[in-house]
Amino acid sequence: MAKDGNEVARFADLDRHAVRALADHYGLSLVGFKPIEGGSGNSSYQLQSQQGDYVLTVFDDKSREYVDRLGQLLLVLEEHDFPTTRLLQPEQGCMTAMYGDKPVMLKEYIVGDVCRDLSLAMLSQVGASMATLHQLEIPDQLVEREHPYGLHLFRSVIGRNIDPSYESWLAGQIPYLTEKIPADVPRGFIHGDLFYDNLLFEGDELRAIIDFEEACLYFKAFDLGMGIVGTCIDDTKVVPEKVAALVAGYQGVRLLEEEERRTLPLFAEYAATATSCWRYWKYNFHNPLAEDAKQHWQMVRLAEEFREMDPP
Repeated sequence: MAKDGNEVARFADLDRHAVRALADHYGLSLVGFKPIEGGSGNSSYQLQSQQGDYVLTVFDDKSREYVDRLGQLLLVLEEHDFPTTRLLQPEQGCMTAMYGDKPVMLKEYIVGDVCRDLSLAMLSQVGASMATLHQLEIPDQLVEREHPYGLHLFRSVIGRNIDPSYESWLAGQIPYLTEKIPADVPRGFIHGDLFYDNLLFEGDELRAIIDFEEACLYFKAFDLGMGIVGTCIDDTKVVPEKVAALVAGYQGVRLLEEEERRTLPLFAEYAATATSCWRYWKYNFHNPLAEDAKQHWQMVRLAEEFREMDPP
């Protein structure tokens, strides 16, 4: 899950022998490799081979069944010509290889850069691609029906008493969001984690939306709200012009229903709240990091700002 882009995922530390063995498994002639920064539950490497450049990812906390399903999802997205990573299979009918007991995925390397400060034109492209994604038919068995760190998981961090003030705030969000979120707004296939560091640009042109690990069947407006949180923020402030560009790009492909448009600030608040909960869990329980232990408060401040925001 890409939430801040500061981590260097080094859970599975592969040496040259291990990387060469995995490259051989895919029929690649290895020339060199280097680690890739980012990621919160996997280790990735850029491989240079005689056949081209690839990204090798070792999933440190996912089952082979989960990663196989993710691989099948990437193949479906490729069938729809959606701009994302292209999977290489070690053999016909097999999605992943294994490194010990950890599943491994190999994808084509995409030439592009992560850009923290997206221009209005770049945001319009992101919105359009998101709308395209929301109209794809994805087999139900490939995705979950709830967002992995959505409302149903908020209670799991309440009562830990590491940050009682935050836990009290989060507890108040549960009845509020439960009451306010309309159950009948459109649902569909969503990315679920559309932050700036899951976008690759070559110059000003969007090359790919990556990291579909949080993809699910959920509210489309939640995904757009998460996109606002992940791409339209200047530190702890919402940038209205960026929100307008993202939404305009989206509506150039798929018009929001009136209830979606009306409740978009609410879904952005929900997305910010969910991200705050994930950060609180990640940096205080799952992988405690003193320097990041208060990162959840950035999202609290954004959630409060979204509550005061008018619909676009």
